[in-house]
Amino acid sequence: MSDRVLTAVIVDDEPLALEGLKLRLEKIPELKVIAQASDGDQAIQLCHELSPDVLFLDLQLPGLNGIEVVQALQSDILPMVVFVSAYGEYALDAFELNAIDYVLKPANLGRLQKTVERILARRSPENVDKEQAKEKYKLLKALGESSGVAISELEEWLNTDGPLPSAYCKELVIKNSDNEKVFLPVKDIRWIDAAGDYMCVHTDTETHIVRITMKKLESQLDDKVFKRIHKSTLVNIHCIKSVKALRNSESVLELGDNVQLKVSRNYSSAIQQLVESKQL
Repeated sequence: MSDRVLTAVIVDDEPLALEGLKLRLEKIPELKVIAQASDGDQAIQLCHELSPDVLFLDLQLPGLNGIEVVQALQSDILPMVVFVSAYGEYALDAFELNAIDYVLKPANLGRLQKTVERILARRSPENVDKEQAKEKYKLLKALGESSGVAISELEEWLNTDGPLPSAYCKELVIKNSDNEKVFLPVKDIRWIDAAGDYMCVHTDTETHIVRITMKKLESQLDDKVFKRIHKSTLVNIHCIKSVKALRNSESVLELGDNVQLKVSRNYSSAIQQLVESKQL
């Protein structure tokens, strides 16, 4: 195995996150950060110009996202890729693109050191099969934690052409005003609130009225994505634009399009944990 220091390009559209990652990586003697980018196009250009050994790549970027950046790079110039993300649900995509590692934000120094150790081991031919097996298990574990599906079931799924199994429904079947059944993708739901014996399910363009209890509806949704912020309100955390603190441990969520949702004191801890997970 060569003793040459690894060269790395880091990519993140959040300046504080980019600086934080750089400062931590600079403390690892086996790796040198040679450039940084804030969007996908810059990342591709730097890979062409510098041919880094490693690309630390955020998934959510303006323009091309992290997955699209890797897909755009030719195999002869593609560095080893480490995805950096605040969410675990993209682990499957990382696995399919043969990523070296999948690091959840905020990544501490110890976690990044383990990543570099894995990269160095990958450079040793006799360790390739062993490292690939470890990477497969790690990515399956991350995918299992985010999806709620057992690792054994995910391993069986890898040998099939079927859709990814899920512990939660991906669509809600509801009736519209014409009494027709409509398949509503769960990812399109921004928030849900109760109105008596009915639930109001809100998307970007419309509101659907469903006769179901909050408890039953909540059980069908991924609790890592839909958080209870009030006894009668669930919100899709991916739709939150900002959080404004109020008195008495309450807060207001801004979802855009003049939509504001109040977080009651009894449910403030979930939102606080979400905010802290995104901070450096």
